[in-house]
Amino acid sequence: MSHAAIVSSALTTRSDSRGGAADASGRVKQKRQEIEGLRTLAALLVAVYHIWFNKVSGGVDVFFVVTGFLITLTLVGHVRREGRIRPLAYLGRIARRVWPMAAVVLLAVLVMTATITPEALRARNYAEVFAAALYYENWFLAFNAVDYLNQHDPHTPVQHFWAMSLQGQFYVTWLVLALIALLLVVRRRTEQRFRVAFGILIALVGVATFAWNIIQTAENQPFAYFSSLTRFWEFSIGGLLALAGSSLALRGWAAAVASWVGVLGLVACGVVLPVEGVFPGVAALWPVTCATLLLLATREREVSWSATRLLSNRVMAWLGGVAFGIYLWHFPILIGYRYLFGEDAVPSLLEGIGMIVAAIGLAVLGHYLFERPVARGWNAAWAKSVIAVVLVGSVVSLAVVAHQGTLETDAAAEQLEEEAAEAQATLGDCYGYAAMVTGDACETVLADTEIVPDRSALKADTGNAYRCYTAAEATDIDSCTLGDGPIRIALIGNSHAALFSPVLEDAAERYGWEITPLTSNGCVWSPLRADDPELSDRCSNRIQQSEDLLFGGEPYDAVVFAGGRGRLGGLDNPQRTVTNWEALRARGTKLVVIEDNPRIGDEGEQCIIEASERELRDGACDVSRETSTSEPDGFQVIAELAGVPVVKTLDFYCDATTCPAVIGSVIPYRDGHHLSMTYIRTFEDALLERLTKHVPTRKAPAGQSSPEKPADGTTTQRPSPGPTGQDPAGGPTA
Repeated sequence: MSHAAIVSSALTTRSDSRGGAADASGRVKQKRQEIEGLRTLAALLVAVYHIWFNKVSGGVDVFFVVTGFLITLTLVGHVRREGRIRPLAYLGRIARRVWPMAAVVLLAVLVMTATITPEALRARNYAEVFAAALYYENWFLAFNAVDYLNQHDPHTPVQHFWAMSLQGQFYVTWLVLALIALLLVVRRRTEQRFRVAFGILIALVGVATFAWNIIQTAENQPFAYFSSLTRFWEFSIGGLLALAGSSLALRGWAAAVASWVGVLGLVACGVVLPVEGVFPGVAALWPVTCATLLLLATREREVSWSATRLLSNRVMAWLGGVAFGIYLWHFPILIGYRYLFGEDAVPSLLEGIGMIVAAIGLAVLGHYLFERPVARGWNAAWAKSVIAVVLVGSVVSLAVVAHQGTLETDAAAEQLEEEAAEAQATLGDCYGYAAMVTGDACETVLADTEIVPDRSALKADTGNAYRCYTAAEATDIDSCTLGDGPIRIALIGNSHAALFSPVLEDAAERYGWEITPLTSNGCVWSPLRADDPELSDRCSNRIQQSEDLLFGGEPYDAVVFAGGRGRLGGLDNPQRTVTNWEALRARGTKLVVIEDNPRIGDEGEQCIIEASERELRDGACDVSRETSTSEPDGFQVIAELAGVPVVKTLDFYCDATTCPAVIGSVIPYRDGHHLSMTYIRTFEDALLERLTKHVPTRKAPAGQSSPEKPADGTTTQRPSPGPTGQDPAGGPTA
């Protein structure tokens, strides 16, 4: 997703940074057309990797370095020419070069969203257009990338705007640094003193953000990928190169070798490294080094076989002028193709070439119809106010339109309960899970009824289940208590377990429960322990907090485990998980496992999103029971080893052979493996009936052991806990 420095093709100042090789004083010797060619190469690499390989190339890091180089020269140029920096002039110049094309692309995406985008995906599109228009798309994606509930959603047509947002934050940050540098040298304001002060500030930002990049990538790579705080060091490298000027420049044979190493390294980066899984981190030094070599390789005494000669030829340089548009257009074109032919559709060679040609064509049109008129019109005094109003107005208008689309989708989500209640009243014993029990008698009743939830609100159908759910990047558990009964129950597991929170909360008053959800994205206690040496400090802290709750103070009456399909199901170290469970039982805590739901996968999710209601009813998106349950439920396996009861639930979702995509006119899944709350509500009574056979529903008088109600009707007494700080089975201590 390497858009960032392509942006600089549209925004860098033409006097300082369009390509001049700066000497030690910062003055430009000659245009460096190879930088234009580098933009072209980067734009084409990004498009090729996206279109045919569905991955990223690492070129974004190159562009960040180049942008840091160019913008630093721009700010130095302001000081050299005027002895000061005019913030409004600086930001205005950036806006009039970047925003016109971006606004047209965002407008096109809004039209695409309203026409060909599947209903279930429209809310996310509107939200991201809103974020892109206001330059915080990178943070939107950062927080959603670590949100396990959203990170597997299909790509939106503006996801590549994350780098434009990050770069916008960079422009403002560098302006602030430059203004601080001017204040530091206010008594003797010379260009040289400014360059020294500016360089020190840039270096400090670079060191700090590189260090944080290493830490954040190790702790939470998806979040780090989009964060400004893990990327600014790359801009710093470019800035320091700009300030160093010709003192580090390479010439002749040295420049030729460096240029080819840079070009070939950039091309190979996405092939050799799993960029999307390890960046930024230390791995980002690869493309940053490539960018550094290409910036150092000047065309002075250029040899015939130098890569700079290839990059600076007329075609490459001309395309560099529209590379920003090529980047902006290629991704919406690709996502539009997927909307029409399926999320997993891979374009053929000719189709992919057609996409690239279309992106180039739209970029050229946008350049001559929007970018150039705005840039030239600025030179006329009367036009400045008009253009400024249009630029600001278009940002606000796009944000308002996108936000309005989000509000409309939110309104649809608010109607979920009303529509579900109406469907239940109409269908009775043929609504949702009840249809699985009633059987063939429901076929006629269900033939023409409307399917719920509406797919425009399907992604949002979580029923507020995650208000006590701990996100992946959290250092502390985000828990709460639901209900205020005397019987204390902890719910442990992942996002699947969290979906049962509303059901347990609704039953809390009836059964005398107080529910404590300890559900989270990763870092789930019992499969993991706080003393695991491989855990990050963040995760270890969360596990320790869970252990303190479970083993400190009065024991919980029951602990319910759910969501065991996957790596956190306890199968990595089954004996340790059994030991942890025994430690809880030794304190008198009743344990029970709720069998995890099947997984329909990405194909099943995409089919549900795209299929017509008739196709859904006819079983076009149904998944075989064998396939959807092929991944074992780790908690269930551990329960069998430890003698812990399991609440069977597979019949809620599947018959003997098939897991239908629609059950009693209700869609069971909101994505490839998370249930819709609308469907959960249809089987909640059956779930509670089974669960209460294993979980206490009343509390004994003070001074007596709490009676428990196992499935066989016998009563067990809770043993006394061990000494303070030690549990009888040698498990985790408070």
